[in-house]
Amino acid sequence: MTAPVIRQFTGTIPDKGQSQTAFDTNVDAFLDWQALQFAPDLVAFGTFANDTAAALVAANLPSLTGRALDAVRVNAAADDVEFANVTAAGWALLNASGSAPMYAARAWVTFSGTGTPSIRAGGNVSSITDNGPGDYTVNFATAMQDHYYSAQVTIEDYPDSNRYFWQPVRITKTASSYRFKQLDGALGEGTDSETSNVAIFR
Repeated sequence: MTAPVIRQFTGTIPDKGQSQTAFDTNVDAFLDWQALQFAPDLVAFGTFANDTAAALVAANLPSLTGRALDAVRVNAAADDVEFANVTAAGWALLNASGSAPMYAARAWVTFSGTGTPSIRAGGNVSSITDNGPGDYTVNFATAMQDHYYSAQVTIEDYPDSNRYFWQPVRITKTASSYRFKQLDGALGEGTDSETSNVAIFR
């Protein structure tokens, strides 16, 4: 890739000391030269600048395919760039006020726990494993870096509206999945729920 050469005008530069006729002739000559030479050079220079920028992006950034919602950041070693996986919901949080740092959920899911578990909506959750009444494993599509994450579990209702007391109990917690059991507080046994919600923060 070679930068275009910007040429100098080789004619007589218009000057106030010239006669009117000579001045007009030199102005016309300069304008003709500018239209034929300088303008194409500017177009070529703009193309060169765009090509150079594209080459720098291609040489220094990972592939942009499939990363429409991702953010680019400097890596921890401060010697390269990397992508931060940000969902549409994550971008929406960026308008939060205050100076405290924000930490987006790395996985979330809302699912029906009765019968065969059915995911209604979620992010970075590949499947839900049914281990028994109220006993579920949330499997992550992309594993966490470790198991030191915070899991928030809530349920919205029971199939039996007379059951009001429940508590989620963690069974196993790994980088690739989170298993918990929803216990009926009154009966002390696992109970399926119409809607379970899990959010993972790290």
